[in-house]
Amino acid sequence: MANSDSFLSRIISAVSFSGIRAYFQVRRGNSRISSNNYTEAISDFSKAIQINPRNSTAFYLRGNTKGLINDFPGAIDDLTKAIKLRPKYIDAYYCRGDIYFQYKEFDKAMLDLSKVLDFNPRYSEALCSMGNTRFQMNDISGALNDYSKAIEIDPYDAVLYYNRGNARLQMDDPNSAMQDYNIAIRLDPNYAAAYLGRGNAKLKLGSQTGAAIDWAKGEKLQNDLENATLGDPVAG
Repeated sequence: MANSDSFLSRIISAVSFSGIRAYFQVRRGNSRISSNNYTEAISDFSKAIQINPRNSTAFYLRGNTKGLINDFPGAIDDLTKAIKLRPKYIDAYYCRGDIYFQYKEFDKAMLDLSKVLDFNPRYSEALCSMGNTRFQMNDISGALNDYSKAIEIDPYDAVLYYNRGNARLQMDDPNSAMQDYNIAIRLDPNYAAAYLGRGNAKLKLGSQTGAAIDWAKGEKLQNDLENATLGDPVAG
């Protein structure tokens, strides 16, 4: 009996130690993502999977990271494995839907986003992504409906108003589009794309001067952002 207890204790200790090792590999991989060290992050998640092949979180994170480096087939494969291990893994469905969207496989993206909303109907980001997908599929009225639902859930997200403004402009409703662009700009005064969109709406309404002012503002904000991203030149 003592030998049996000792053997069981060793098994439990080994399992616990493996779990801890996998946890720290995942944690280190996450920190590497924050530093844009994607290759190293993927290596850490792969080690976690070697330790525990049923670690759905490691598959999800590795798939997400592969998406960041445009390894779309690898990303889809890992996210699918994460979902098989955890069938209600909302984040994995959402991420896979985003990958399918980038891959222009819009029908598959819609299936994944619908699954997300089955689990959580108030997931505003998923509603926004679904609207974007419908927009690309030329279902503009459906996209507008998705954006409106998302705005009901999150009325302070400037992107949602901008997207709905684009849908309304596409449906030849520049007055309503103007209202949405105005709200987007009020929520985010540096939203370059919203100024450009509002300029388009103003042009449709016959205000060439107003359109030119908004386009100039949007282009300036875009240029400022690009220059800030490039950073200061290194002194020679």
